[in-house]
Amino acid sequence: MSEKGLELLSPAGNPEIARAVINAGADAIYFGGDLFGARAYAANFNAKEGADIIRYGHLHGVKSYLTINTLLKNTEIERSLYDYARAYYEAGVDGVLVQDFGVFRLLKDSFPGLKLHASTQMTVANVYGARFLQEQGFERIVVSREVSIAEMARIHKSCQADLEAFVHGALCVCYSGQCYMSSMFGGRSGNRGRCAQPCRLPYTVIGDDGRKLSAAGPYVLSMKDLCGLEDIPALDAAGVYSLKIEGRMKQMSYALGVVRVYRAMVDQYLERGRENYRVDSKTIERLLDLGNRKGFTDIWLHQNNSADMITYTEPSHQHRICQVKGEEEEKYFLDGELILEEKKPVYLEVNVRGHAASCRLIGEELATASRQIAEEESVADKFLQLGNSSFLPGDFSVKVIGKPFVPVSVLKKLRRKMQRELEDRLIAEHMGEYFTREQLQRAARPFTSVPERKRSGISGKTDLSASVMDREQLAYLIGNSKISAVYCPAEILLGMSLEQCDRMFLQIRKSKQKFYLSLPQIFRRHSESWLEQILSSHAAAWIDGFMVSSFDAMGYLHERGIDAGKIIFDYRLYTMNNRAVAQVRSWGCHHLTAPVELNRAELMHRDNEGSMICVYGHLPLMITTNCLVKDTMGCDHCAHRLALEDRKGARMRVLNRCDSCYNLIYNHLPTMLLDQIQELASFGFQEFRLDFSTESPDQMAEIIERACRFARGDRVIWNENYTRGHYRRGVE
Repeated sequence: MSEKGLELLSPAGNPEIARAVINAGADAIYFGGDLFGARAYAANFNAKEGADIIRYGHLHGVKSYLTINTLLKNTEIERSLYDYARAYYEAGVDGVLVQDFGVFRLLKDSFPGLKLHASTQMTVANVYGARFLQEQGFERIVVSREVSIAEMARIHKSCQADLEAFVHGALCVCYSGQCYMSSMFGGRSGNRGRCAQPCRLPYTVIGDDGRKLSAAGPYVLSMKDLCGLEDIPALDAAGVYSLKIEGRMKQMSYALGVVRVYRAMVDQYLERGRENYRVDSKTIERLLDLGNRKGFTDIWLHQNNSADMITYTEPSHQHRICQVKGEEEEKYFLDGELILEEKKPVYLEVNVRGHAASCRLIGEELATASRQIAEEESVADKFLQLGNSSFLPGDFSVKVIGKPFVPVSVLKKLRRKMQRELEDRLIAEHMGEYFTREQLQRAARPFTSVPERKRSGISGKTDLSASVMDREQLAYLIGNSKISAVYCPAEILLGMSLEQCDRMFLQIRKSKQKFYLSLPQIFRRHSESWLEQILSSHAAAWIDGFMVSSFDAMGYLHERGIDAGKIIFDYRLYTMNNRAVAQVRSWGCHHLTAPVELNRAELMHRDNEGSMICVYGHLPLMITTNCLVKDTMGCDHCAHRLALEDRKGARMRVLNRCDSCYNLIYNHLPTMLLDQIQELASFGFQEFRLDFSTESPDQMAEIIERACRFARGDRVIWNENYTRGHYRRGVE
């Protein structure tokens, strides 16, 4: 159980919704500004609207979190981020959700005291990633949606950062932060808040033998919506602090209605305890009426996967309530006295009923009236015109002494000052330590830009390396003089005997190749035991380094004392801008893989020293914990090579990694940049990786030969279909 209790966290797609959910009982809201949010197509906030809603929330004891949870390019982070973030910092934002470590570093260095939250886009699904990010300075971890309550409890037990977990709303079939399907098919990157939701489209599942497999419907990637209402006591017991409702793209009726239901049920739990907590069918029906995709699921909170999570039929959002009326703001009553005396300063003493907030103000000296003598009732009417403020007149009196002349402007000025001071005091009362805008302005540190990397000439070194997915591919690469380094999934070593491993490593050493162990792309608890078995064996002495695709894997190696210089960052650990590159290097990791969503010009201006780039391979578009083999054939714990056929007839290969229990869905076309090797070398790259997935040894041999010829500058004919990925077009 979290020591802080429970926070009900609501989405706020626009200022109107923000005010409504604050009044409906949300403990905190999260929203995006007009830049850098993971919901680029939501209405979002401008800087003034954001500042107003932060203050409004604080006035009612509600926190506000800003989403800057996308990947930023060099130009964006250097030209825009500092000024953009500073406006919200000075407005008193309570936290910022971050995905990009370059963003993290700039915010951490520039804005003291700003709380940073690790977005679910950072794909934290294990205790090691949570601890590693906490060590870097994150104060909250938003765990992956796929993480079970039991796993959350384990993370909480050994990590001091607050845990935030989704409790209601839409689910992505792919791990957040790991999806390229929208990006590759339409140039709209989910990592930059522009997902086109191709997972909601129909697909046909093709078996190993090329025949269509039976499924309950064609929408095999479309997830039902999450509803964790019945799991609130278990989430609390697991140490989850913040219960997050998804829905910044949703309308007022949805956000407001869902917050009301969850507020009532959280209150019931807090008042009655776990033993007396009950969720009746009518309450679930209310949530279904507000919106659902073919019903609800909470499978991921309890088990790894299930076909029951999938809609299978057209996943349009179903709702029967068109409009929900919001509650009125709960306002504060003002008790006090205004004294207006001829030839003396105006004196005001006021307090907020039921609160410690009060103030005494001295205004301007009042002249003697020649004609317009102030009257108590008239002055009270003018002064207590509180409009749309959060105050109402309570037991308030006006005393007039003598014949003072009281200009309306004097009353307005005094009223504005009174409201501001009372608001500040109420905010301080609700929020604890409270910093004014002026204090935060003084605290912000000056912006220092990162110098642009100077382009280097061609280094002359163009090493070819390769990654594999099975033992046959590995056997072909070992001893291949054209391949300087091999990246091997850890799972492959599991099925090898001691003698087989020794023979393989001796051959690798004889050929002077490097051997790198690739840790699972998603590193959950069920992978730990067999990975520990490998690292504790004598085979570990042969391993030259480790390629990681997640902060969970990074944290695991870090805790095992693995030298950071032996850790290689794959492209799924994003270093899209030079600040992110510098941050990773500060940990001692210098071997990085360039992100796949940068175009030619952006790669040219990235700091590529020590970086490699993938120049061939079928890109894994999705990593899913939901298993197409299990959903269509039943789980037999065997490797299969299924395919997903889209509406245009393109077939995407699907590999199931049973040892780590996830699926990889590959692009139907390979990304081919072999003919760009010399140009990429001029950008500073020295290692060029071939990613093999379903290729046979004969196909591998042909690709390697072509890569060598391209690297020499030969003209090579490539007749097969391929894609350039984002090398030419980039992403929005």
